[in-house]
Amino acid sequence: MNKMLVLNNAFLIDGKGGDPQPGVSVVVADGIIKEVSHKEVRIDGARKIDLQGACLMPGLIDAHVHPGALDLNLEDQINIPPTVFVHKTTRNLENDLKLGFTTLRDGCTLDGGFRTAIEQGYIKGPRLYLATSQIVQSGAESYGPGYKLRDPMPQNSLGMIPQVCDGPDEVRRGARRALGLGADQIKIFASGEVVSQSKEDRATPDQWKFTVPEIAAAVETAEAAGTYVMAHAYGATAIQNCIHAGVRSIEHGNLMNPETAALMAEKRVFYVPTLTCYQVLAKESRGYMTSYMIEKLETVLDKGLEALEMAYRAGVKICSGSDIVGPNQELKGRELALKAEVMTPMEAIVSATRTNAELINMADKLGTVEPDKLADIIVVDSNPLEDLSLFEKGFESVIMVLKNGQIMKNTLS
Repeated sequence: MNKMLVLNNAFLIDGKGGDPQPGVSVVVADGIIKEVSHKEVRIDGARKIDLQGACLMPGLIDAHVHPGALDLNLEDQINIPPTVFVHKTTRNLENDLKLGFTTLRDGCTLDGGFRTAIEQGYIKGPRLYLATSQIVQSGAESYGPGYKLRDPMPQNSLGMIPQVCDGPDEVRRGARRALGLGADQIKIFASGEVVSQSKEDRATPDQWKFTVPEIAAAVETAEAAGTYVMAHAYGATAIQNCIHAGVRSIEHGNLMNPETAALMAEKRVFYVPTLTCYQVLAKESRGYMTSYMIEKLETVLDKGLEALEMAYRAGVKICSGSDIVGPNQELKGRELALKAEVMTPMEAIVSATRTNAELINMADKLGTVEPDKLADIIVVDSNPLEDLSLFEKGFESVIMVLKNGQIMKNTLS
């Protein structure tokens, strides 16, 4: 049995959206939150930590990450030696935990070995929900001399490849293969991309890809396995195809229209806007991009906040994901401040805690600070409702991280 831990004198943001509460004590034992009290708790034999009024809140959840996407150029990425790839990805995962992210939903390319390594304690990283191998249309392959079709380009030097599928039966097979690789959820690319899976894929973000029956085959396969589909989709047609097929979450969605937002709300589809990735690509990572990537980026860059506002006004359930690929992954906490240009600061926090927990079907265990939940808790050095940008500076501002009740970081003086 783990020694009981008492965190006294906390300024509590519990993740449920209500007013913050000063002077709160939280009791943790056996990885579980046992008590949340509005008075100081004293328990003989327990370890006690006075938080001195610092803000205690649920561990952050990022619902769209790529810690294994180390380079924007896929050919350079696959030439990273496997051992180096594993170590660099491990560093990204361990940094994410230090930033306050106790749970990540990976958008593809990581295999189940990373999840196992975290569970067994070899990597000090967040809880992982993996998509493993994404479902893409033909066109994601590459061509050799004489236009001879090659196998799909690997996503890394470990040999992870996308599932190239045309037609419902192939999509069903691809989804089953992804599940066999250890996927917690299925990811399908229902439209073109900014950073494409292969240099031969010339589709732009506004182009839709899979048909409704194809996407529905992925949904059927996922639901048979007790899980769901997350869909990369930018434009209205792609998003509507996904909604009619029964996907659980729309990723990106920058080019949606009001009618599509209303349909998302009606069908209770989760929306994961990924505002940070476009800003990081346009600023910090611009020098790593090809001219064609920049051209595609310009079509979606200024549309993200417009799409978020449409979804917000329509009453869509809004989640939080950063989607940073390549360098600058430590900036993922920027997402909350960007969302607060449309939402309130508290709503932005709820999107990255309770709503994300609902998305990944873990609302009974994660996302809020209340008894019987897993003790995934972070402490930050100031009130985030007054300055959400502190999450972008999480190495300094996040002063304590608990995951499953274990203290993973503690810089509290």
